[in-house]
Amino acid sequence: MTTPGNDTPGPDDGDEPAATTGPARKHRRAVLALVAIAAVFVVLGLVAVLIGQDPEETDPLDADAPHVADFTMHPEGPCTYKPDRGGMVAHFEVRTRDAGRFTVDLAAVTDEGLDNLDISTPHVVRFTVPFYGGQTRKQFDVVVPLTEADYEHGYRKCRWTVNPTGA
Repeated sequence: MTTPGNDTPGPDDGDEPAATTGPARKHRRAVLALVAIAAVFVVLGLVAVLIGQDPEETDPLDADAPHVADFTMHPEGPCTYKPDRGGMVAHFEVRTRDAGRFTVDLAAVTDEGLDNLDISTPHVVRFTVPFYGGQTRKQFDVVVPLTEADYEHGYRKCRWTVNPTGA
């Protein structure tokens, strides 16, 4: 109640001072602001996901899949004859960030055919490895079928060639 001569309304007059309703309004405004900010982040997240997706992305094993262009390849040790595995075995490690396929041709050759690409050999294997993008490291073995008689006839080395088209 307001004392005579005091123009400030009191709680008993039916008028609540601004101090008692202010915190409730501030709390309500803060909650609404946080909800609006969260909604903006959700919308931005959905837009980022939709932009990041490539609708034309193909499987690296498809015939029309791209080939990895930026890679490092390291043969691990010499190519050796292993009759229990069926021929000449080579070990490779490939690293790339690309998505696509990596194709290597491996040939069992004689000493003369090691550095001379004009000397063809019937003992060739084409091996394709899929890469799905991101930092990836794959290790794999490639076996060129070779009989013991072929090995005794001088096919004791391997020649590998990265095949950029896979053809």
